Amino acid sequence: MKRSSISGYSCWKYSVVSAFSVLVMTTGFTFAAETSVTHESHSTTQEKPTSHDKKVLKGPAALDALFGGPFELEDHTGKTRRDSDWDGQFKLIFFGYTNCPAICPTTLGDITDALDLLGESAKDIQPIFITVDPERDTQEVLADYVTAFHPNLVGLTGTEEKISQVAKSYRVQRHKILLSEEDHSNHGTNHGSGHDTEINYDAVHSTLTYLMDRDGKFLTLFPYDTKGDVMAERLRGYLPGSS
Repeated sequence: MKRSSISGYSCWKYSVVSAFSVLVMTTGFTFAAETSVTHESHSTTQEKPTSHDKKVLKGPAALDALFGGPFELEDHTGKTRRDSDWDGQFKLIFFGYTNCPAICPTTLGDITDALDLLGESAKDIQPIFITVDPERDTQEVLADYVTAFHPNLVGLTGTEEKISQVAKSYRVQRHKILLSEEDHSNHGTNHGSGHDTEINYDAVHSTLTYLMDRDGKFLTLFPYDTKGDVMAERLRGYLPGSS
């Protein structure tokens, strides 16, 4: 997949914003995620250990309440799924969209690599991809997309209202960047088959991956471009029987 100039710039810009936002939040500030539209015409708490856990590696207690919350969405097979469906497993959650030219496939590839490296231990971790673009990412589109990555990856979509709610609970920033006619044409051409060529916006979003514990509580964040081997090594610290 070839990266268009506006998509590459936007994803890089929001990767920086995401990292800065987490730094700000660790000092005690919070923010609300909102969906907005930008026109552009140019290319450019602490918890006690459980019997399941090898060790408890927790972030600051204040962060436990900042990230996460209950949700009810539709998975890529058309089944209604709730966060509680994966109680007893760690959840590795990433927010993105299927038309993303670089950030999303790179991150999902890194998650796949990490789970492959963990081998049998990966059964304790559920990878989840939640779309920030429910307008285009229907159940059928997600079904075609997630199968390109880890076989256990679950894609989730839903109404704009439900996606907005879960994005806010994870402090995910997202908004649309409307493309110019030139970008519109190039952007549609640069995406693979199976995607709508009449794309007229990018769904800019935060680029962090969240690790939630067996009870749905926040554990840690993985920044964009955390390679699979690094992610796997960090995940081992939470898994029973890993060395």
